[in-house]
Amino acid sequence: MSTRASERLTVDGLSVAFGGGVRRVVRDVSFTVEPGEAVGIVGESGSGKSLTLRAILGLLPPAARVEGSIRFGDRDLTRIGSAEMQALRGSTIAMVFQDPMTALNPVLRVGDAVAQVVSSHARVSRSAARQAAIELMERVGIGDAASRARAYPHQFSGGMRQRIVIAMALAARPTLLLADEPTTALDVIVQAEILRLLDRLRREEGMSLLLVSHDFAVVSGMCERVGVMYAGELVELGPARDVLSRSLHPYTIGLLESLPEASDGGRLPSIPGSPPEPGDLRVGCGFAPRCRFVTDACRAAPIPFLEVMPGRRSRCIRIDHLEALRCTLPERTSDG
Repeated sequence: MSTRASERLTVDGLSVAFGGGVRRVVRDVSFTVEPGEAVGIVGESGSGKSLTLRAILGLLPPAARVEGSIRFGDRDLTRIGSAEMQALRGSTIAMVFQDPMTALNPVLRVGDAVAQVVSSHARVSRSAARQAAIELMERVGIGDAASRARAYPHQFSGGMRQRIVIAMALAARPTLLLADEPTTALDVIVQAEILRLLDRLRREEGMSLLLVSHDFAVVSGMCERVGVMYAGELVELGPARDVLSRSLHPYTIGLLESLPEASDGGRLPSIPGSPPEPGDLRVGCGFAPRCRFVTDACRAAPIPFLEVMPGRRSRCIRIDHLEALRCTLPERTSDG
């Protein structure tokens, strides 16, 4: 692996609110991504995963109010100006979105789209930028790239479009790659191909990776550490293998029990109820209405996100009860 990456991402007490600060849809989120590390964030839709990524790159709408700090190296991204943030995007921190069609101009040839990104970050001639674009397309697995560079986005499959978006993200050799559900719109086989591609490129470039997904199998297979989000909060964080085999929050246990890999062939269990609406404020644990282990103490006051053992954090006051339950849960590893 390359050792080019040298900047640590530190998110500390991040909150995102709308409605004049009343609707807090992300609350007190804290985690780090070490240089060259892959960290995954998993949770149901509406848990705040994508908003967290957008906050890092300053891509939230003007109505959003951001609290806390987001440090990358020695810079606090919540305090730098718009010009400095614009220069940072792509060149140092890049992002791959879940729908490649929203990242591609439908009337622009894909080779020109990639070449534009190259030119925006380096003073090179048009021919050099085009050649770099072709090389990037080849690197992400697009055959006959010189010819295909003249095609338009609609002439590619969803998986190939996502490869082009990844090529654009890599154009300036960023040190941190943010991936927001990059395989959601793809079939299972193409998903696996894109994930292998991202993993290979991350290791070759020495990039850090922050991967967001609703699929536990995806993040556990690619990431060294995994965070679990629910209702705008991180509820568990730790090494992927440990989170899978020794979960420290009832929500994580529920997600893992619903994986097909955990089934004995019968009907898969599901978490009862539905997540709260984003920004729905409640006293105590946000997961309490759906939790099988809930007590009155869970509803009485906010639950802190504490380090409950070295390298493991959880937002649950019933850790001892979960420990007693372990003998009834199947052993899981990140290999599935």
